[in-house]
Amino acid sequence: MPDQLIVCKSCGFSVDEEKRAGETGGAHLLKLLEVLYAQWPRNDELNLETTGCLCICEKPCAIAYVGTGKPTYLFADLDATTCAADLLTAAELYLDSKDGMVSAYTLPKELQSRRIARIPPAT
Repeated sequence: MPDQLIVCKSCGFSVDEEKRAGETGGAHLLKLLEVLYAQWPRNDELNLETTGCLCICEKPCAIAYVGTGKPTYLFADLDATTCAADLLTAAELYLDSKDGMVSAYTLPKELQSRRIARIPPAT
């Protein structure tokens, strides 16, 4: 089963701004990701998925990387208008790591301080 990049489609653009032109921040981020993902050479290794809510509403916009036998990473407080390319760069680091361990300093600069949690894999 391929690893996953899960986008919270309910997330707002920020705590104070849920929607722009009727679209949530999560939905906007997903649209940007879908465009890049369609041309991304590694899209057969990573599924782009959505969820109704990642329950981190105090820090929108949020995503998670999930992989079999790998830790799950939660990122939040993302700028839904600018982070899509960085998320795919981080996904490559996640895919390239056999155990899923990705050091914060190797992430794109804008994501380094946005990593909220690393949840150990289920055993």
